[in-house]
Amino acid sequence: MPQVVFRTFVLLLLPLCVSGAIAQEALPGLRSMGNDRFDVVGLHLRSVSYVNELSAFSVRIAERYLPTKGLAFPSKILISLRPEAHVDFEGDYRIRIVERGSVQVDLLWEDSMTLERTCYAISEALLVQYSVFNYGIEAANQLRSWTISALANDVYLTLRPAKFVDLLKAAQVAEVSELNGILEPSRSGLTVPSAAGYWLLKTMKSGSMERTVLRSLFQQAIAGIDIEEALAAALWASQPTAELLPVQTWWQQQLGFIFGQEYEVVETMEVSREWLATLGRFDTRLNSGSQEATEELKLDLRAIWTHRAKSEVQELIQARYEILRLRMARINPAYYNSAHSLGVLFECILNDELAHKYLHSLTIYLSEWVDAKEMQESLENILN
Repeated sequence: MPQVVFRTFVLLLLPLCVSGAIAQEALPGLRSMGNDRFDVVGLHLRSVSYVNELSAFSVRIAERYLPTKGLAFPSKILISLRPEAHVDFEGDYRIRIVERGSVQVDLLWEDSMTLERTCYAISEALLVQYSVFNYGIEAANQLRSWTISALANDVYLTLRPAKFVDLLKAAQVAEVSELNGILEPSRSGLTVPSAAGYWLLKTMKSGSMERTVLRSLFQQAIAGIDIEEALAAALWASQPTAELLPVQTWWQQQLGFIFGQEYEVVETMEVSREWLATLGRFDTRLNSGSQEATEELKLDLRAIWTHRAKSEVQELIQARYEILRLRMARINPAYYNSAHSLGVLFECILNDELAHKYLHSLTIYLSEWVDAKEMQESLENILN
C-alpha cells in the first residue's frame, strides 16, 4: 500500500496542463501504463503506450545479460514524458534516484527525441536501478558506462537492424579506441563514445567465450568493477591452447574481424518468419523413388525422426540445412535464435544423435520459435 500511495503522489505532482497545440491534442489529465519493470506517465495515450512497449522490450534484451532475480526490483522505474514547457533539466532526459532507491526518468517528449536516444535513456535507467538494487546506492555512479552503450545499442539495432550498416561504416573509418579507455569510465565520469560499448559486447560475443562468462563480465561492470583482468582470464580460459594475447591486441584483432566481414541488409521480420516457417514445415509427401514403392511418407518435425535413416529424408534435411546456413547472415535478429536452433535440430537428424538429444533440440527450437513470434508482435506494437 505505501508504494501505491507514493506512486499516486508522484503522478499528482506532475504538471496537468499545457498550452497551445499540445493542449488541444492532449487527452484530459495524465495517462499511465505499466509493465513488470516500468510505469510510464504522460499526456498522450499513444506516446505512453509506445514507451511502455519499448521499455518492456528493453527488459527482454537486458535479460540476455542479467539474471531475472536481479531484475526483481521492489518498485517500478517511473518514466514521465514531459513536453518542453515543463522541462527543468538540460539535455533530452534526466535520471533521478529517489526514496527507497527507486529510479525516475524524465524524458523531453518532443519531436527531437529520437528512438535511439529513448533507448539510451531507458537502458541507463534500467542499469542504474539494477545497480542500486543489487549493489547499493553508491553503485549507481560507479557502474561502467560502456554497459549502457552496449545495452542501448543492442535494443536500438534490434528494432532498427538496417542501422547496423551505418554504425559499422562509422566505426570502420574511426580510429580504434584504447580498450582501457572504454572499460574504465564510470557513469559519473566521462562517457565512452556512443557505440564503443556495443562493439565491446560484439567482440566478446563473436569469440568462443561462454555465455555465462559474458554475463558475469557484464554484471561485474555494472557493479563498478574494471573487468580488464577478468576479461583476460576469460579469454585465456576459452582458448587455452592459443597464444595468450594482451587484451588490447585481442580487441584490435576482433574488431578487424568484425569490420572486415561483408554484411548484407537483413530481412524484415515478416520475411524471415515466413521463410523459417516454410523451412521448418514438412507437410509434403515423399516416396522412396523406387518403381516398386507405393508408400508415401507424411512428415512433420516429430515424425521425421522415425524416418531419419531413409535416404530421401537425409537428402531433404541436408538441402534445407545448407540453405539455412547460406541465409543466416540475412536473418532478422528477432528470428536469429530460432534459425540457429532449427540448424541444431537438422544437425541432430543428419548426425543420427540419440533420441533424447533430438527431443531436447526440438523443444528448444519450438520454444525459440514461440519467443520470436511474440517478440515480433511486441516490436510491431512499438513501431506502430
